[in-house]
Amino acid sequence: MFSLIVFCTSGKGQNTTDLQKDNTKSETEGVITSHGPNTMTRNIKQDRKGNILIASFGGVYRYDGKSLPTGQAGFRNFMMNEGLPGLPDIEVNSIIEDKEGNFWFGTRGNAYIYDGKTFAVLTHNGKPFWNVRTMIEDKKGNIWLAGGSGLWRYDGKTFTNFTRNAVGYVYEDKKGNIWTPSQSANDLRRALSRYDEKSLSNKKPIVTDIMSKDEQQIRGAIFGILEANYGSIWFGASSGLYRYDGNTITRL
Repeated sequence: MFSLIVFCTSGKGQNTTDLQKDNTKSETEGVITSHGPNTMTRNIKQDRKGNILIASFGGVYRYDGKSLPTGQAGFRNFMMNEGLPGLPDIEVNSIIEDKEGNFWFGTRGNAYIYDGKTFAVLTHNGKPFWNVRTMIEDKKGNIWLAGGSGLWRYDGKTFTNFTRNAVGYVYEDKKGNIWTPSQSANDLRRALSRYDEKSLSNKKPIVTDIMSKDEQQIRGAIFGILEANYGSIWFGASSGLYRYDGNTITRL
């Protein structure tokens, strides 16, 4: 089942970091259609059975390799009654739980970390990270933050910056490569940037821009990225759903 969470809370934060995680379930059932969503697509997940689950402004889609059933999504609103402490920013973009059990929250304002007792604003050199859109913990335990402050990695002691351009999404594939939306706003053909895993420890990692052959094929922001079990990369954009098979980007 695809998970969605809506947080509406209030309270006061302190100075240090932010956490992100997803706990709400939504059920999908509906008619069969031959195409994916044509509206804003915010996130993509894959379940244990290999189904691709897509969250869009037009509903929740599930792809089983043959068809794209779609239906209305059910939502549950988690608030303080469910044990969620209050946060000063009510628009939460992302939540993760790290291996140590800390929670990281990315909001439209600051980013926070919650150790089970207190919240702290995540900062670097005295400056907070703002409008963090997505956060992940990679296979090595590093925390990645993508948002208005750019793309950053935190290894538990040190922050490393990969770009200061705004980044809307970050994803780690099975090989440890890091994927983000392309940083160029002028070249419409660019869709994704891939940071090579073997070069991530270098000061200048190897970055490959994945480009669309059709300049008008991909429009608007990219919101979600997923590596399917069979190796292709799926991503959602304002204009719909796309798949990269290693050679070609195809709109679904």
